[in-house]
Amino acid sequence: MTIWLLIRVTGFLAYFYFTWAVVAGLLRKSKVPQKRKNLLFHMHTNVGWYGLFTLIAHFLFVVADTYIDYSLLALLIPFTGDAMNVYLGLGIIASYLFVAVLCTSDVWLTKMNRTVWKWVHFMSLPAWLLALLHGLGIGTDTSRPLISLFYASSALLVIATLSYRMKKHATVVKVN
Repeated sequence: MTIWLLIRVTGFLAYFYFTWAVVAGLLRKSKVPQKRKNLLFHMHTNVGWYGLFTLIAHFLFVVADTYIDYSLLALLIPFTGDAMNVYLGLGIIASYLFVAVLCTSDVWLTKMNRTVWKWVHFMSLPAWLLALLHGLGIGTDTSRPLISLFYASSALLVIATLSYRMKKHATVVKVN
């Protein structure tokens, strides 16, 4: 198995896990029956951590790759690398946002103000969008039909779930 394949597989897996973490988190606060809320909470938490672990593997495989020799600086500081730096930078920012969301949710949750936690936690949506743009822009196989279907269906799933969640929280104002 080549490093390129490992980079792609771990990137897809991280994106897949983060997509499901976002969807489960959005559904958890919706009109899902009470019995399912606990399941959604555990799915939301676990797939978020699976996403982080596969993201770390993705990063390590990129470091180990010799085809495109990124400097460590280019992999840690957004928009400093030469090759495809915009999309790489978006992926780096997404990574930092996901790490912040996971750390504030499971590691520092008891030490944080609830309002601050909520604002940080909502960063998972921009992080997810940046991860999608990163995959679409830097991926060498994005033009393949199955890969395009993967990205399109995940985007539709998140948009539909977010719309459902927003509709649930929308308030109707009566005008006399």
